[in-house]
Amino acid sequence: MQNSNIMDTHPLSGAFLSNKLLRLVETIADQGEVLLDAAGIRIPPRAVSTVLMIGEVDNVTAADIASALDQPHQLATQRIDLLIELGLITRTPHATDNRRKVLKLTAEGQAQYALMMDMLDHIRAAMDALYEELDCDLADMAAKAVVALQNRPLIDRIGVTRNRT
Repeated sequence: MQNSNIMDTHPLSGAFLSNKLLRLVETIADQGEVLLDAAGIRIPPRAVSTVLMIGEVDNVTAADIASALDQPHQLATQRIDLLIELGLITRTPHATDNRRKVLKLTAEGQAQYALMMDMLDHIRAAMDALYEELDCDLADMAAKAVVALQNRPLIDRIGVTRNRT
């Protein structure tokens, strides 16, 4: 098992936050896949938030999901197409607007959703314990970091003038 890479110990390691966070995302996704598989959940780890929205929001569309999850529409659509292929959701016309396609869980999707919700409760508890172990709520800090960088981008923090060509 790999514990670190050169960017963890390099003198400039603080500049490689995205590398570290991507490794964290991949680690969580890989371990999440093992958890889901062990529980008999066929929902791909990276589609869990999509299924969560479909299970919780009436008349939800791909555009709604992309917007709520701050994802490109194409990515949301790819995940939705995969879930349709897996037989977990369906896409049907909206009751009043035929241009919109509403997403709904199939019977199998509802069963998978119930398993997923139970597993998410366990994962939340495990992550809370991890945050306590680290003495840092990573989810909260990540959200705060996004807002801080949106409010004041790196280029402004460094003071580099933008090249206007």
